[in-house]
Amino acid sequence: MKEKYLKWILLAPALIIIISLVIYPLFYALRGSFFLYRYGKPMNFVGFNNYLELFKNPLFYNSLKNTGIYVGVAVPVELILGLVLALIMNRKLGNFRGIVRAALTIPMFIAPIVVGIIWRMMYNPQYGLFNWVLGTRGFAPTGGVKYAIFFVVLADIWQWTPFMYIIILAALQSVPRDVIEASLIDGANRRQQLFRIIIPTISYALVIAFTLRFMEATKALDIIYTMTMGGPGGATETASYMIFRNAFNDLRIGTATAYSWMVTIIIGGFIAFFIGWFNRRFEIV
Repeated sequence: MKEKYLKWILLAPALIIIISLVIYPLFYALRGSFFLYRYGKPMNFVGFNNYLELFKNPLFYNSLKNTGIYVGVAVPVELILGLVLALIMNRKLGNFRGIVRAALTIPMFIAPIVVGIIWRMMYNPQYGLFNWVLGTRGFAPTGGVKYAIFFVVLADIWQWTPFMYIIILAALQSVPRDVIEASLIDGANRRQQLFRIIIPTISYALVIAFTLRFMEATKALDIIYTMTMGGPGGATETASYMIFRNAFNDLRIGTATAYSWMVTIIIGGFIAFFIGWFNRRFEIV
């Protein structure tokens, strides 16, 4: 009888933490999305009006578009660059390999707010490094509506490519050497080894790295806040920044929580679709 309840006793602390810090806030936010709620004012039940307001708001679709661009460019590029760096660093590079490996991870340990400030200074049209390298003056990379989001993405790529690199490098070091040597005996070239042996073997790590970065990239806020504050003209306003603006600038808590739930459903659906597709393709998840 004691053994029957022992597992629940041992699980109780973790369950309490999950319920109090994850499940309860989620349902509290869901409840709040059905109310007109502003700081300092009483809550009024409005049903689905907050959701209907979102669908009528062009800024809602603009933020989804910017989020799609941000994630759709940053995460695949980081994955590819991380794979390339991991393949290079997995080779014998002499005594400097350890130093280079450590140096490549430095951007990942810098706070996103600091990264945003650094890149904002680099993009400064008067004294920024970007203008100095290009030999121009007065060019503001994040000042144009069409291309501002891509220059913000560049900062994200610089910071989070090392995250991909670490995960993929660890997976590469688990690839059996005898399999690689056997493929060389069979006449396989480097390209065949990469696409037929290495990538299928480490595909589980690629899925994990992609999924984790996808979830984090959709929540990007710090770097956008410090670099552009969603401007110019909403050109870099992502879903996370719009939620932040509605909640803490406009003090529209009901609208912000409704938007949070909409974004959660969209992102969760995409991740489920991606993992399901990858499982059918590689049968690893």
